[in-house]
Amino acid sequence: MADGDGLQLEDGRWLKVQAASEPIIEVRHEMPNQLVRLAWHLGNRHLPTEVQAECLYIRPDHVIEDMLRGFGANLAKVQRAFQPEGGAYDGQNVRREDEHDES
Repeated sequence: MADGDGLQLEDGRWLKVQAASEPIIEVRHEMPNQLVRLAWHLGNRHLPTEVQAECLYIRPDHVIEDMLRGFGANLAKVQRAFQPEGGAYDGQNVRREDEHDES
């Protein structure tokens, strides 16, 4: 289940899932089109990555952070819920059109 999902109880009430906040790394680039290249390098290393329109989010890893800086990325430590993309075979890889970045 992901942040914002719900679970309906037998009595009709709903429980809303709220993902816990955790320390993660926000990845940006001066040229936003370079995020595709950065995402490719993260995926090539099989790293869980949250993909947003103007940034990526990963869990802290000093080796990966150094690699991203080497590609010109701007990194910031942030505290927020982490919702990485699902794998190709997890059945959860289709995003709804109404999803949007709430950061």
